[in-house]
Amino acid sequence: MLKFSSLFLVILVVLIAHPVDSQHNATTIIVFNINRPLVLSCNLTLPEINGTREIQWYKNGTHVGDVEELRERYQVISEEQMFVIERTHVEDHGLYSCALDTNTTSAEMNFKAVAHVAARLTKETQLIEGENLWLHCRVIGTDPVISWILPDGKNTTVTNSTDRVSLFEMDGIPNAALEILNVHLDERGNYTCVVRNLDAEMLGHEPTKAYGMVRVRSHLAPLWPVCGTLVEFFILFIILYFYEKYRDPEDVDDDSVCDYMPKGSKRN
Repeated sequence: MLKFSSLFLVILVVLIAHPVDSQHNATTIIVFNINRPLVLSCNLTLPEINGTREIQWYKNGTHVGDVEELRERYQVISEEQMFVIERTHVEDHGLYSCALDTNTTSAEMNFKAVAHVAARLTKETQLIEGENLWLHCRVIGTDPVISWILPDGKNTTVTNSTDRVSLFEMDGIPNAALEILNVHLDERGNYTCVVRNLDAEMLGHEPTKAYGMVRVRSHLAPLWPVCGTLVEFFILFIILYFYEKYRDPEDVDDDSVCDYMPKGSKRN
């Protein structure tokens, strides 16, 4: 009985000396707009957090104070357990965490900050039939996924290269550029660049769309102004020709023709 009591006492002492009380939360997704504030709220509720112990903030596992691109751009509000970036850059996306570690307690919250995607496409592109069409969808944001909607009357969505449409990677972003060789007249219209972020869509954010009008003229189009000028001259020539051919010679007024006489001359 004595041995059992001693063993129980030893186990109890070990448990008291090294208790572990941890709080772990699933990662929370936060979508922010570039150039707008990013605010993360920790909301840890532990007795040790009473204003005497400061919560530490990390980005991608590195303390925010050691992250070069965050230097002098963020603010930690200890009383409210908040981390704030007043004016965000696209590089501010990543995995953030707030943590409190003591000898007796471990607690943390994790955040995935996602920069909302934005896209821009040339408003209008003019081509002549037979030329090559090239469209570049300029995108910023976190992990953009790009597809294209063609103006073929069916709103065909293209996510991979086809026989007529080739998609290329630009600036490290897949499908950011579209090319059509030897463009046809029926390929003119409004092209749409659709940009998605899967994390943002999970929170109900709509895809971002950019539009570009493509105008395709016939390869004979440059000749139309010349043809128009030739037709005008031809019509004018026909009018003058028939006027001179069919006018009545008696319509000419001799007095009006001979009103001007040199000084000293006499009429007959």
